[in-house]
Amino acid sequence: MAKSIRRARGARRIDVMEFWHAPKQHWFVVGLGVLLRWRAEIFLTAVFLVGMAWLYHQVGEGYAWLIFTGTVVVVVLVPQSRWFVFSRFWCLVDRHRLRTCLRQARARTMNLDGALPFMLWARPTKTGERIWLWSRAGSSAGDLEAVLEYIAPACYARDARVRRVRKLSTLFAVEVIRRDPLDRSTPIDSPLAKVASLVRKSRSEGTEPIAAATVTPLPVQDKPAPKPAAVVHGEDLSDYID
Repeated sequence: MAKSIRRARGARRIDVMEFWHAPKQHWFVVGLGVLLRWRAEIFLTAVFLVGMAWLYHQVGEGYAWLIFTGTVVVVVLVPQSRWFVFSRFWCLVDRHRLRTCLRQARARTMNLDGALPFMLWARPTKTGERIWLWSRAGSSAGDLEAVLEYIAPACYARDARVRRVRKLSTLFAVEVIRRDPLDRSTPIDSPLAKVASLVRKSRSEGTEPIAAATVTPLPVQDKPAPKPAAVVHGEDLSDYID
């Protein structure tokens, strides 16, 4: 009995030490990491199952699938909702594909302990997606710059870049370039053009157009001819004679 108690205590000590020194190998941390990586998929699946079960109970199976199909059609046809759904879909794809690429890349992308950077979140941008990462001890953003040529094809994109944060070197982002706004035939609306038009409009209000100045010619008076000088014995006396 005493030996079994000692063995149980020894197993607990080993379990605690494993969690303290190598947390990524512990079953609790591994399960938590899986839940965090698949949190969006788990949430959407739960919402779908709960919503369909509620519709089954309210309107029946046929109408439930009809409502679901109509909702999908409306989301696809409306441009705003379609862009929202597609952009979030690519964010999910980029997170999983980036993790797979960092594990399979030839260059070193993890520390000596075999840990990859933490993938915090992904957000859509005008050119693609931006994935924020937190580097662990022994790794940096420079490790990912060596595998950018692998990240772009892994995420089905045209290019990939690393965006650093000057105030905190531990935090950085991977820019997945999927489209180029300048590579379009239609002109791009710039907010500066709208601001310039508003400034011109505000300046033109309350002012009258400036008319051209009229030039009036002044009359030119002829100067009188100078009087001849009166010279007497070689002296000029014209100043004393009117």
